[in-house]
Amino acid sequence: GHSRRLTAENMTTCAKAIDAHEEKTGDDATTSLKVMLCGQLPPIEKMDGTLSKLQACEHLAMSSNVIEKINGIKALTNLKVLSLSRNQIKKLDGIEDCGRTLEQLWISYNLLEKLTKIESLVNLEVLYISNNKLGSWPEILRLKELPKLNELLLEGNPIQEQYQARGDYRQNVLARLTNVSKLDGTPINSEERRAARDYMVAQQMLSRFGNVEAAFKKIDLDGDGFLSKLEMESALRNLGFPYEEDELEAFFNSMDVNNNGKIEYLELVHKFDMAVPDGKTDARG
Repeated sequence: GHSRRLTAENMTTCAKAIDAHEEKTGDDATTSLKVMLCGQLPPIEKMDGTLSKLQACEHLAMSSNVIEKINGIKALTNLKVLSLSRNQIKKLDGIEDCGRTLEQLWISYNLLEKLTKIESLVNLEVLYISNNKLGSWPEILRLKELPKLNELLLEGNPIQEQYQARGDYRQNVLARLTNVSKLDGTPINSEERRAARDYMVAQQMLSRFGNVEAAFKKIDLDGDGFLSKLEMESALRNLGFPYEEDELEAFFNSMDVNNNGKIEYLELVHKFDMAVPDGKTDARG
């Protein structure tokens, strides 16, 4: 037989999917902790108000449908895990309705270009957002607003592909998102984080000043041929690195190889060579 074209009329509604879930599990949806509405045939197109009967639900799974908008979750006051992977979602509007409770958002394989509203998820710990259309750092930087975020899956987005090709994708993410402890399935240790930060500082100095020699002269405000802690600190702040005091201390000490409390030219060159291997810096101008 020929298949009918999928139109709104013959899509599966949330109500119908919930009924099917109850029938299959023998559970009452109003008391179910986990409700699976994934991969309906025909698929669900709209999240709607009938979801509000899922009062007890902690884990709502609606992946592999054709949902375009996040909707109908305001009454789900216990929702901790929301799975919406493999849909047609273009923006996160509506997600703020579970901002107080949501701990995990699985939303890979959608059409997200922006992360507006993500900052409402104050308790979010895990974000799977791979294979979307994220292509700019300002969007990724919104994730800094999430105090509890520790696991991020970002691969398969244009920004990852672009920087992976350059060879400095992880450094770029880690230097920007100091809150994340696991990226794309791989844990981040303090050594990798420190290396990423050094790399980004070196990169930014080079793009600002051209080469190490020029950078040194610009940072050496009093022209005495040494970089003091104060001069170094003001240079980093000018580059837009909001360092914590102890981070700054560690960064400075790691450069001050001979421990005389100031940075000589060759120490700066050495730091740059370490931070950016393979002579990518043309460090000596």
